Amino acid sequence: MKKDIPLDLMEIGDLTKIFMDYTEKAFIAVKNAIPDINEAIQIVIDAVKNGGRVFYVGAGTSGRIGVLDASEIEPTFSRSDIFIPVMAGGVEAIFKAKENLEDDENLGRSDLINYSLRSFDVVIGISASGKTPYVMGALKFANETGCKTILISNNDVNYNFVNKVIILNTGDEFIIGSTRLSAGTSQKIVLNMISTITMVKLGYTYGNLMVAVKPTNKKLVERASNIVSKITGVPFEEAFKVVNEVRDARIASLMIKKKIGKEEAENLLESHNYNFRSAYES
Repeated sequence: MKKDIPLDLMEIGDLTKIFMDYTEKAFIAVKNAIPDINEAIQIVIDAVKNGGRVFYVGAGTSGRIGVLDASEIEPTFSRSDIFIPVMAGGVEAIFKAKENLEDDENLGRSDLINYSLRSFDVVIGISASGKTPYVMGALKFANETGCKTILISNNDVNYNFVNKVIILNTGDEFIIGSTRLSAGTSQKIVLNMISTITMVKLGYTYGNLMVAVKPTNKKLVERASNIVSKITGVPFEEAFKVVNEVRDARIASLMIKKKIGKEEAENLLESHNYNFRSAYES
């Protein structure tokens, strides 16, 4: 689309069509970056297997996307200590823009210092421009600490303090410069891939069943019970009774299959480093 097209004068139907054309660029950009995404995921898996944490660092839209992805790991996989969001401006900036903070490289560094980084952690910077000072400061500090570093960028950049750069060439936006659109969409897809595939490979699903889901309400207790019933072959009612008691589909499944108590099931799962398939088929 030419930069001088008067969007505000166009019909809604034409605008939605153009918008979708631009959004499709996000999917194409991700598809083209798959080899680098695969390498990044392996870096993350290796780190987490060694007890490492994964930090998402960003400012503005990129920071909020990191917060969104990280915050959904606990309800889906019952872990809140693996993926950790670090956003310029902290919690306040999620709801109220503090865009000026992205220019402070020292702030990115100091925010990470507060987490006592270890060499087996991974820091993933998220920046549409690939140059955000806050993110660069964090990545430089992480590199100095010995951490593996990854950068998700919508511009072609390369740094000696970043181990793996994922370039998402989304190009111009529907509204020029509004990176909350195609650039943000592509970043969200990549973070979804990194976190989800990491947890799958670590054994937090059983096939495509969300076996580690945290059953914190009626709907999720029923979902977990259906999962347990499907895995173990027992009737839903029996699965529901155990799930409602222990509030963990993995523990319930182990208790039913192995004919063991809750504590023994918990110890078994822990002994297999929370890899459910490994514990269940042992």
